[in-house]
Amino acid sequence: MSIQSFTFTSDVGGFDGYQALYASGTDVSATDAPFAARVEAYRFGRMNVFERVLSGVEHRRNWARVRNDGFEHFTLQYLRNGVFHGGPLGDERRLSPGDIILFDLTRPQRTRLEMANFVTVSLPRELIEAAAPDAGRFHGQILPEAVSGLLGDLMGSLARRAAATTPETATSTARALSELLAGALGQMQPSEEATSAILTDLRRQRAEAFIEARLHDPSLDVAMVARGAGVSRSALYRLFEPTGGVAHHITTRRLERLSAALRNPAEMRSITTLTFDHGFSSESHCSRVFRSAFGVPPGRYRAEIRRPGADERGGPLAGESARSLLDAWSRALA
Repeated sequence: MSIQSFTFTSDVGGFDGYQALYASGTDVSATDAPFAARVEAYRFGRMNVFERVLSGVEHRRNWARVRNDGFEHFTLQYLRNGVFHGGPLGDERRLSPGDIILFDLTRPQRTRLEMANFVTVSLPRELIEAAAPDAGRFHGQILPEAVSGLLGDLMGSLARRAAATTPETATSTARALSELLAGALGQMQPSEEATSAILTDLRRQRAEAFIEARLHDPSLDVAMVARGAGVSRSALYRLFEPTGGVAHHITTRRLERLSAALRNPAEMRSITTLTFDHGFSSESHCSRVFRSAFGVPPGRYRAEIRRPGADERGGPLAGESARSLLDAWSRALA
């Protein structure tokens, strides 16, 4: 078995190419700084290693992105030098060279980079939690060099030697990384902000699960969700305020489910039946919000998406492109 790898440079792909490279896992936007990128990527079994030099780039994963891509793994990002701001959305901080930041991909995050040289290692959730069961409590927290020096040394060495490393060492190396992370976390306490954010995330997830189970019910409203999730209405409003509110979330999820049904060639129910089966109170309301989201009403959407030769927008790139490889690598961590 050979190690899979690829290299991306801004000289070849430009910003559009870089944006497309990460389209399956993060929203990428340009900053005011000049753009530059070099990414050297390697896959070792179920561990992914990246050595990157980036500038003029912001990566952002909001709640919608987290929910839609379904990634559950952890990433460790070790800053060698340059400017790196990162953390949970709204609580980003500047790293110093030698710092490591831990991200749990089931939670929102953002990074902003200017001539940053850093190493990223992505590891499966079960491997990290086997060594550090409470790792998720440290999402977005910076591990200073004083408690993570050995971990940073191993990450840096792995990136430098990636091309010459054999796949047979992948399992033991991944385990060593997880154990060093557990040791570093054992010397730290989760920040009050991190603990509060996790509690907020858990309440949000409980509310979302309640909504998912009752999307078909046209009477689903804020009061019902608040009772089902065990929170006050005001607390519920705060939980969903960053993504447009509770009603917006309910409508968005109904539209996502409806559009999936319309794309399914085995789904033969009429538009009217699908409208009511997905919790909309009227066909006219459904048509209006569907057109607003997708540009066409449901019937036309179904006809266009199912016509021979039609391609879904946002599908994967063809062939063995870097983007399709990266997406496959990330999903293999689940």
